[in-house]
Amino acid sequence: MKTLLACIALSFFTFPVFSQRIIFVESQTEYDLMTKQRLNIDIDNQMLSGLRTNNFLLQRIVQIGIKKDQKLEKIENDDLLIGFKVFMNKENKPDSLKFWFGAYNQKKFEFGGTYAFEYQVVDEHFQIDNFKQIFKEALKNCQFHYNPVLRYEINGNFKVNPFITKTKGSEVAIKNILATKDISTKELKLENLGLKSLPHEIYKFKDLVELNLSKNEFEALKINAKKLPNLRRIILTDNLLSERTLTIKRNKKIQVINLSDNYFTAFPKKIQKNRRLKELHLANNFIKQTNNVRFRRFGKLEFLNLYNNQIFRLSENIGKLKNLQVLDLYHNNLKSLPDGFTKLKKLETLAISNNNLWGIPHNMSQLISLKTIYAHHNKLSIFDSFPPNLEYLDIGFNLLETVPKHLNFAMKLTYLDISNNRIKSGAGVLSQVTKLKNVALSANDFESDPTKFAELQQIIVDLEKKSVSVK
Repeated sequence: MKTLLACIALSFFTFPVFSQRIIFVESQTEYDLMTKQRLNIDIDNQMLSGLRTNNFLLQRIVQIGIKKDQKLEKIENDDLLIGFKVFMNKENKPDSLKFWFGAYNQKKFEFGGTYAFEYQVVDEHFQIDNFKQIFKEALKNCQFHYNPVLRYEINGNFKVNPFITKTKGSEVAIKNILATKDISTKELKLENLGLKSLPHEIYKFKDLVELNLSKNEFEALKINAKKLPNLRRIILTDNLLSERTLTIKRNKKIQVINLSDNYFTAFPKKIQKNRRLKELHLANNFIKQTNNVRFRRFGKLEFLNLYNNQIFRLSENIGKLKNLQVLDLYHNNLKSLPDGFTKLKKLETLAISNNNLWGIPHNMSQLISLKTIYAHHNKLSIFDSFPPNLEYLDIGFNLLETVPKHLNFAMKLTYLDISNNRIKSGAGVLSQVTKLKNVALSANDFESDPTKFAELQQIIVDLEKKSVSVK
């Protein structure tokens, strides 16, 4: 079963917690008691997004800790999960953490089969002390960014075995794999082997086009791509690399580097010599800002993935990416976008959802190639600058109080989502968006003004007569 994020519940506590304690839940009775001793309250979408971010940060750091621990041994039960609950105080600091082991087992219920989590008792000699130390270090190193100013809980669980080191025997295994490969091979998949160092034998594959080293245990890595003159794609996802420990010497053909799911807290400078790069993936890392990045060195970059980091500031130099077509900034901590952003003349897709954006640059209309914007789950109260070729706009789950009044300037818009805002008026402009095919309006405040609501009902009728789907 894939890694699972358990429900994240904002709770008030009816039981005492002890500062900075790491507690192992030793029995089914204790587990049952723990699950009952909380009072769930309603969570809005903004809060849920923030709590998920905190959950991801902690879970990722715990997984990295397990991977680094050379003393942990593979567990016989492949389906065994480790679960945890962190009790957070109003100052957004952890008071204590409880953890346990369990598994999802298929159950038959009256309404059909499903999976249910069941507590698992582990041997008394199980490596509990190792896990306590891993959680202790994780809490010390994790900076929680979302703070609801209330006591709350962070819950999660994931399978243990995929993160336990596989280093033992990896050198022999890799030599055996490489010995079977033809010298003219164009693709090497060396995944999930527990590698901590790069085998020198890879440099004999001069025709290599793709090198896949994902799901290994590289904490430091130097790839001399000059010795692999045809190499175009390097895949290093799910390792332990950071900005100071990775060097990729350039060749003239590298176009794709994937560094997602690593331990980068800043942009990796030592890859900037690869100036023919077209795709760079840095999703699910811990990058906080891009101020020191020399984006002009990535003049050929077309796709930049910074999904699920901690970026609170985007450099003005982002505008130097003259060929950028796709920019993914989902799930970060951005409050604004720099003015230099509007220099991205070839940008076609912009994903800025699940941030803390209060506004957008006033001259977004300069982005003449932009067709798709995902900006839901922010704090936008105004959105009145529209790229001329925009076709798809999702600004649901924001703070808009009126339908954007200049929406009719988006002459090519076919899809619009403005649901889950605070909109009371302005729906008349929808009739002027001539190519509109789908519009989402639900969960707004139109009903607060009976006159405006009646107007809206007529507008919806008129739109549906034009074959516009209204939800």
